[in-house]
Amino acid sequence: MAEAAIKLVETNEVETKALSIVDQAKAIKVADQGTYLKAGQLWISIGDMIKEVKDTFDPICEAAHRAHKEATGKRAKYLDPLTAAQRSVKGLMADYDADQERIRQAEQRRLEEIARKEAEEEALLDAIAAEEEAKRNGATKEEAAQEAEAVMAEPVYVPPVVLPKATPKLAGGPVYREMWSAEVTDIKALCRAVAAGTVSTEMVIGNMPALNKMAIAMKATMNIPGVRSISKRV
Repeated sequence: MAEAAIKLVETNEVETKALSIVDQAKAIKVADQGTYLKAGQLWISIGDMIKEVKDTFDPICEAAHRAHKEATGKRAKYLDPLTAAQRSVKGLMADYDADQERIRQAEQRRLEEIARKEAEEEALLDAIAAEEEAKRNGATKEEAAQEAEAVMAEPVYVPPVVLPKATPKLAGGPVYREMWSAEVTDIKALCRAVAAGTVSTEMVIGNMPALNKMAIAMKATMNIPGVRSISKRV
């Protein structure tokens, strides 16, 4: 307890001194040689204060970091396997759901094909019946055939087949998102489209990390079309 109290007093003193120097920096004006020298001394004092703040708070931060690292390590010991297990179970469920969906769609296509054939057979029977009816009514062979062709030319209605989803709904179960992404397969084609104006220039963005690295290395001698190096003192 005594050590903690001493540390508290030390940090309070450092805080007071640091804030005082910050206030001095905010108030100082550099207008002549005298104030320029005064600012220089203040700059040195700020550097000394920075060292004092680090010397005071670094041990505290390091102790807190060690405690945090230990706590997060213990948490990860149990949380990571649980997270991996949950992800694995979700993946198994997703695979099963995808398999069942493929089976459902295949069965739905099979039943749709059966329904289509039945509708076509029914249309054929209707055409034959129409031809026979025309003959009974005294139509010629050609006229009866035309009557049948007219019936066959009518659109065949195939009732839709919709099978229910095979996997059951699970309250509180995994929630899946459908995620879409793009992949550049031909960068030259993309650049040509941008140049032609058929694609927005936003689709091609300068690689800033690489350009910044080149500016640091080449400084004012960097020569890249459409790019310039900038120097800023901080």
